Amino acid sequence: MRKFITFGFWFLAFSLLQSCSQPEPTQEELAGKAVKEYYDRLLTGDYEGFLSGKADADSLPQDYRQQLLKAYEMYQQELGQTHGGVADVTVSNVRSDEAQQLMQAFLLLHFKDSVKEEIIVPMVQRNGMWKMR
Repeated sequence: MRKFITFGFWFLAFSLLQSCSQPEPTQEELAGKAVKEYYDRLLTGDYEGFLSGKADADSLPQDYRQQLLKAYEMYQQELGQTHGGVADVTVSNVRSDEAQQLMQAFLLLHFKDSVKEEIIVPMVQRNGMWKMR
């Protein structure tokens, strides 16, 4: 009987620990986290890091890659001059688009003068990671 009670106690303790553990993040949450990280890299001037968030970025020709990096730099500078610059980027929503097999990430660019602009970034899954399309 004592073994049965001990087993019951350990089973109950294990069940409680399992119920308190964090649930696995959804694909929408993972895509949102990834796109936020990529845009944070852009805003800090890490253009290579931003480019690494693009799907198939590793297969781009070198001259095109350099052009993209320059365009990202110009875009970041433009954002810095618009409304006093970007203070923060937040994910407002992520929707699954099963017809196109991608996620639509809705980002809010929070400018320093309190203006907000929403942009939509399509995300695709490549090798288990969410990348910008």
